[in-house]
Amino acid sequence: MPIQIVLGAADRRLVESVGGRVRELADVEVAAVEATSGHVVSTVAAMPSVDVVLVHEALGPLPALDLIRDLIVRRPQLAVVLIADTASADTFAAAMAAGARGVVSNDPTLPELQSRIVQAAEWSRTMRRHFASADAGSEDGGPGRLGRLVTLCGAKGGSGTTTLAIHAAVAVAGTGRTVCLVEMDLQKGDIAAYLDVQHRHSIADLAAAAGDLDGGVVAEALFVHPLGPHLLLAPERGEDAEEISARTSRRILTLIRSRYDVVIVDAGTYVTDANAVAVELADEAVVIATPDVPALRSVRRLTDMWSRLAIRKKDEVSVLLAKHGRRNEIQPELARRMVGSPLRKVTVPACFRALEEAANTGRPEAVRSAEFRKAVGQLAADLGLLGDGARPRQGAAEARDGGAVALEFAGLFPLIGLIMLLVWQVVLVGVTSMYSSHAANKAARAVAVLGYDQGGTAAARANREEVRRRAVAGVYGKWKDPDHLHIAVQDGYARVTIDTPVMLPGWYGPWGITAKARIVDERLGEPR
Repeated sequence: MPIQIVLGAADRRLVESVGGRVRELADVEVAAVEATSGHVVSTVAAMPSVDVVLVHEALGPLPALDLIRDLIVRRPQLAVVLIADTASADTFAAAMAAGARGVVSNDPTLPELQSRIVQAAEWSRTMRRHFASADAGSEDGGPGRLGRLVTLCGAKGGSGTTTLAIHAAVAVAGTGRTVCLVEMDLQKGDIAAYLDVQHRHSIADLAAAAGDLDGGVVAEALFVHPLGPHLLLAPERGEDAEEISARTSRRILTLIRSRYDVVIVDAGTYVTDANAVAVELADEAVVIATPDVPALRSVRRLTDMWSRLAIRKKDEVSVLLAKHGRRNEIQPELARRMVGSPLRKVTVPACFRALEEAANTGRPEAVRSAEFRKAVGQLAADLGLLGDGARPRQGAAEARDGGAVALEFAGLFPLIGLIMLLVWQVVLVGVTSMYSSHAANKAARAVAVLGYDQGGTAAARANREEVRRRAVAGVYGKWKDPDHLHIAVQDGYARVTIDTPVMLPGWYGPWGITAKARIVDERLGEPR
């Protein structure tokens, strides 16, 4: 199998010179040529079969030595060779300290280039086989595994970026995964206030020790929240943010990614060197926007700027709609056309009142909106933060809420049952009233046509039976029972009384509903 090479250089003449000589080598193939450090990282991540990366020292925007460190952290088995304009001892020492496997001049001879590439490729393949056998059967992926980095940015202030970052971190921690919430809104960060945290260390302390960063130094600056997330907070004084450079930010994030399953970055609403690195390194860069024209225009301006500065391509940024509702004038499809970037399928509902207590008390678990918690869980799953098949674990507060709901329902059940019985009784009374009125009208019509004989003869009884038969013709069920439906003719009116059922037809109460209808003589047009 030929040796796969990625060449990173912005100088076209250098690319033609070195690339041409590489193509003259036997069993060596140039897989890709990239002109920026960001594109080199993306290409290497997408091509696991790459053996050697050639990096020119003038490649930007990330300095070449920092790019080498980043590539080695991501893939320790990858061989990186530095192309230097002057291959001095100092250059060689700096490259070796960064993790490079060798240095070549920008005008190498063919044997020199072949020697460096073949040696680096053999080392890379040996290390790859070693890692493959060491990682066999391991679920964690072994050395070089980096946690998933998600950067959340706000289109404008008040879009809910910090709130979503906090609740997403809490949701991920609830699954048992290790998660670090990094605050890159360096001048106006509010995570400490939202979580009611007082911590004397911040990311500014790491910037002061940038030359000696290691796991212990980072752990010293972190705050472990009782709900699970580890916090790296912004400096308390906004002016200290100037001490945090892009290089420092890169080293901090790379080190944290190597120690946590998930890293969530709250990058705020504006662009600095430090949070631009967080956007560039992120597996997922998400812009939070509200469904209104100013916010969506801000999204387009922000993504266009990232694209111009070679921080991140426009189509590699997704947009999340927050404070969304069905009554909003701008719905997701229109928002997608306005921003020109992919729109996430998940939306976050507008529920300010439900979040108010949590924001004022610094207790995220105080959010009572099941709809909001569901949206956050869906967002965490959509961003791949929960792992394979993981679901947020029910916290103690939610368990207490669930018990309280069950208790309240048990207490309300008798009242609900009583209300339903009362409603059913009202239905029975209504049906009885309808049947009595209908029967009275029918009885009045029958009396008008047949007369009503109250005597004791057989003909009188037959007359009364016929009147009853016609009166109850439109009455059904237990309501037509002769013992509980009574007909009387008096003073020119036919009166029908039906005993009112209680709970069920056939169970009667001590009262009845009476309806009367006027009897009109068919021949005279006057009351009888």
